[in-house]
Amino acid sequence: MTDIFIIYFILFVSLLFSLTVIFWYAFRFEPVNFKVTENNIYIKTNASESSEQHNPDKTSDSAKPLKILHLSDLHLRTDYKGSRLAGFLKILSLDYYDLIFITGDMVEQDNLQPRLMDVVKNFRAKYGIYAVFGAHDYYNKKPSEFLRNMFKKKESYSRKNDYISLKNKLENAGIKVLLNENIMLNEKIEGFPEIKIIGVDDPMINKMDIKKSLKGLNDNPEIIRQDGFLKSESYKKTFNISPNKSHELKNRKSMNIALIHTPDSYALANLALNGADIIFAGHTHGGQVRVPGKGAIISGCSIKTKFASGLFYFNDFVLQVSRGLGEGRFSKFRVYCQPEAIITKLYIN
Repeated sequence: MTDIFIIYFILFVSLLFSLTVIFWYAFRFEPVNFKVTENNIYIKTNASESSEQHNPDKTSDSAKPLKILHLSDLHLRTDYKGSRLAGFLKILSLDYYDLIFITGDMVEQDNLQPRLMDVVKNFRAKYGIYAVFGAHDYYNKKPSEFLRNMFKKKESYSRKNDYISLKNKLENAGIKVLLNENIMLNEKIEGFPEIKIIGVDDPMINKMDIKKSLKGLNDNPEIIRQDGFLKSESYKKTFNISPNKSHELKNRKSMNIALIHTPDSYALANLALNGADIIFAGHTHGGQVRVPGKGAIISGCSIKTKFASGLFYFNDFVLQVSRGLGEGRFSKFRVYCQPEAIITKLYIN
């Protein structure tokens, strides 16, 4: 009897220890295990150029690569995670960038806006900082809404954030917030065509307006029908991986870069069809829980899980999806999914 008791006791202690380690890893270690991911995007303006030419060693002095910092899904708070994240961001702000893109879900509550501003005010970029909003910037979700949202996506929530106040604060700090609008960089960058930044509002909460986003760039955009899109030829064509690790500009005189929070497949298809060359997105948190050898279990939107994070060259556009730096306050865990900031070098022939 004593031997059985000892065995059960050892099993119980082992189980308790294992659960403690798992909890510590998922809730305390991995969420603050920040990393800087480095990506290269190669752009060409002439179809006859070989993709082999697009490497750092063969880029001319007149077309030095653009250094872009991509931040997403900060979910900045005042807790332990928030303090660690603020410290990480302050280190990033010491570096030099040509462009900075922020793809939404910066804060979840209005009272955290000053905390956000204290962090982002230190960032500087030669050609500007541009941002779009995500659902959390617009709404302060209730726990019950978070739970229901896991089973059926909602397009709105009961508690609205003061996104106008957030927009004004960001713009006073030198960050241009693009809400279904586009802007052309004022300064000509040597070796590059003119660059236009397209900011698309979050499709997950029905705020996306492709036509408005493209106004002045393409006043008669071709909009794909949404009904049956995921089973259509348009879907297959959009997400056909290119064999080349370079992208040819659709208009050699202009490079169109789109920012969107959620990499919704329908939104991406419409942007690619109407001139977007490169799209930066977030939202997915990289799946938040990943399985070694398989990757993300979920993407949190209509895009396939294999595209939940990373850099992808499709036939008509380049997509970069960030795993983000934070998590929602009702799901403060990560498994095998490091939070990331991405430094992207953009090369052109």
